[in-house]
Amino acid sequence: MIRERISNAWQMLMGNKGRSILTMLGIIVGIASVITVVSVGEGAKDAVLGQFDQVGASSLLVSVSSGQAKDSDYLTVDDVEAIREQVPDLRFVSVEYQLIGRTDKYGDSTMVFITGIDQDWMRISNLTVTGGRQFSLPELDRSVPVVILEEETAKRFYPGRSPLGESVEINLRGALMEVEVIGVGYSVISQMTSFADMDMGRPMIVYMPLSTAIAYGGGEARFSRVIAMADSPDRMQATGEQIISVLENRHGNQGENLYSVTEMAQLLEQAEMVANIFTNFIAIVAAISLLVGGIGVMNIMLVSVTERTREIGLRKALGATMNDIMWQFLFESSILTFIGGVLGIIAGILFSRILGYYIGFVPIVVFQIVVIAVLFSTAIGLFFGLYPARKAAKLSPIDALRRE
Repeated sequence: MIRERISNAWQMLMGNKGRSILTMLGIIVGIASVITVVSVGEGAKDAVLGQFDQVGASSLLVSVSSGQAKDSDYLTVDDVEAIREQVPDLRFVSVEYQLIGRTDKYGDSTMVFITGIDQDWMRISNLTVTGGRQFSLPELDRSVPVVILEEETAKRFYPGRSPLGESVEINLRGALMEVEVIGVGYSVISQMTSFADMDMGRPMIVYMPLSTAIAYGGGEARFSRVIAMADSPDRMQATGEQIISVLENRHGNQGENLYSVTEMAQLLEQAEMVANIFTNFIAIVAAISLLVGGIGVMNIMLVSVTERTREIGLRKALGATMNDIMWQFLFESSILTFIGGVLGIIAGILFSRILGYYIGFVPIVVFQIVVIAVLFSTAIGLFFGLYPARKAAKLSPIDALRRE
């Protein structure tokens, strides 16, 4: 019986291919949108969490409360050396020193984000060089004007060619400095903490020896953040407290609570929460198009009932029951939305792959979402097909046969 109903429904849909395809479009677009958004969102979340994993569970940030701190409360290179000497549970410690400059090398004036780094910073952040070389010890110590370009920056500003050996002139606080590109790479810390909340178009991002950045940045640097790595995750809290104690003793601001510790695990939880909220919100917005598609299915099925009134009357006259007629239309609407759901899943997976290729990470297709999408699209067919099906089932055979 079910096979016969499916066969009859399929024949009716194939008899109106154009209408069936147009009806399915709303479902296809809705399902494809949901699959694309969720897949890209999961891929982005996985990429972000992977970056946190690279940094390690024993990394932490010690920040200065900018709203309450005086200039003398900010950190210096000497503070970092004191922390390195006085905190026993510490593996590495560095500062986060960033400058903003401009360059006219690429036509229009381009923003340049400079991160000054030392050996410990490279170890904590897993600075990975994909082309060229790392900074040498003399370059790190002697303020040599060399830089490593961030990987995406290199691709954007030097498409199809290597930037190694290129000279870039940077306007930094009114003074011009010429630097040589010696490498291309990427860093997890920089991606997570530097200018992530600033909307400045598509800047050029470079890594520079800390000594060079300080020398060209004015010669006297004060920092707002210390990046550290404890010996083990179990010593994170103790290490953070020890660092704060050293800083308060050196700056004479005990009890003012000017320094705070943020563990990477906390940043991980925050990033995961934000990613989930964003993905779920966009998915809900995309799912609204499914309701629109469902309304389209109901409208088409109502038109179909009107057009097939005499057929319904004839079938009832020959012995078809109300259930037979109702299930006939429900099967038609469900098959429409089921096929639309399957095609939408295929389209969503393909589109998410294409989008991921251009964005730069691999989308993750969640199996549960695919199953839910198929079931939900079929349920939409049943729900929005119910009213037309009941309307068809309630037609009187005599009245139906009288209609032209």
